[in-house]
Amino acid sequence: MQYEEEENGVNVLVVNSPDISALPPVRNLVSVLAENGHNVTILTRNKNNIYFTDTNKIRIIPLPENKYTGFLRIFNYLKRAVFIRHTVDKEMPNNDILWTTTDSTVRELKGRVLKYKHIMQLMELVEDIPEIQPFQFKNVNLKKYAQRAYKVVVPEYNRAHIQKTWWDLKETPAILPNKPVDEEIDMSKITVEALEIINKVKQEKRKIVLYQGVFTTDRKLETYAKFFESLSDEYGFYILGRESEYRKQLCNQYPYITYLGFLPPPYHLLITKLAYISLLPYAPNKLIHHSILNALYCAPNKIYEYAKYGIPMIGNDVPGLALPFDKYGIGSIYHGGGAEEMRTIIEEIEANYKEMSDNCRKFYADTDLYKIVENIIS
Repeated sequence: MQYEEEENGVNVLVVNSPDISALPPVRNLVSVLAENGHNVTILTRNKNNIYFTDTNKIRIIPLPENKYTGFLRIFNYLKRAVFIRHTVDKEMPNNDILWTTTDSTVRELKGRVLKYKHIMQLMELVEDIPEIQPFQFKNVNLKKYAQRAYKVVVPEYNRAHIQKTWWDLKETPAILPNKPVDEEIDMSKITVEALEIINKVKQEKRKIVLYQGVFTTDRKLETYAKFFESLSDEYGFYILGRESEYRKQLCNQYPYITYLGFLPPPYHLLITKLAYISLLPYAPNKLIHHSILNALYCAPNKIYEYAKYGIPMIGNDVPGLALPFDKYGIGSIYHGGGAEEMRTIIEEIEANYKEMSDNCRKFYADTDLYKIVENIIS
C-alpha cells in the first residue's frame, strides 16, 4: 500500500505488542496521528479486528496471536519478539519515528529502539520489567532505553515526574492524556452480539450506574455493589469488561449486578453514553510489575470517556482522581465512610446533576489531543 503524500507529514511506525482492543489509547493515538496528516503503520495484535476511520493514512500489520497456554506461554513471547524485531528492521527505513506504546513492547524490541528516533510511551507506572527468556532472571533495564529515547510519554502529570526521578531523565516526560478521539462510530462493522448488548441496556428504565474496565482486585467494587443493592429499584448496576475470576466472584456475591461482557473499542462508548453515574474505583495494590503507586496516579481513558458524555463520576480518594474532581467539579470522592457517606454523595450528585454534567463536558473540551501529539513529534 502506498501512502498519500502530505506536506509536512511524517511517517510513524507504532509498535504495540499487546492486543489493541485492550488499550483504547493506542487506537486514539493512531487516529490522531493520521488526522494530523501523518502516515501511520501500526504493528499490533488485533484479535477483535479494531478498525480505523482514515484508511488512506493507516496501515495495520497484525502480530501473531497467542497460541500456547500455561508454562508454554513463553513461546508466544519468543515468536512475537522475533516477528516484531524483523518487521521493525524492515519497516523503519521508510519511517521517521518509531513509537512504542508499552513497557512490554520495549522489552520485545530491546536494542532495536536505540537505532531509531524513538518515542517511548507508557500506559502504566512502571520502574522496570522482568525479562522473559529461558534461564534469565533479571530486569530489562527500561531506564537505559528511556534515557536515550527522543521522548518519553506518560498519561498523567504526577507519573511524568515520578518517571523522571526514577530514570534520571534530563527532560520531564510529555503528558498525553487518555482522551478518546471524536468520531462517528461505524455501525456497519458492529456484531449482532454487540447490538444485542446495547439494545438490552437501552431498555433499562432505571438510572444506570456503570463501571467499565478491567476486573482486578485493586478495583474494590464490592463497596459500591453493596450500597447500590439497597437502591436497586431506582438504580441499575452495570459492569462492562473482559471476563475474570474477580468478576465472577463479584457477581456471585451480588447477583443483581448486570454483567455485559466485553465490547471492543469504540463500540463500548455506545454503552458509556447511556450511563447516569459512573464509577472509578482505584485502590493501591501490587499487580505484576506495575508500581504499587500505579493506582494512586491513575490515568484511565474512562475519566475522559465519561466526561465526553457528561456523566458525573464517583471515585476513590487518590490524587489521580481527587485533583481533577476538585478542579473541575466532575465527580465526588468516596473516602470509605460506608453507606452513610455514599448516600450523601448520591444526594449531592442528584441535587447538582446538570452542573456536574456540564462541568464534565468542559473538562473534556479543555484537552486538545491533536495539539499535544503534534508537540510530541515536532
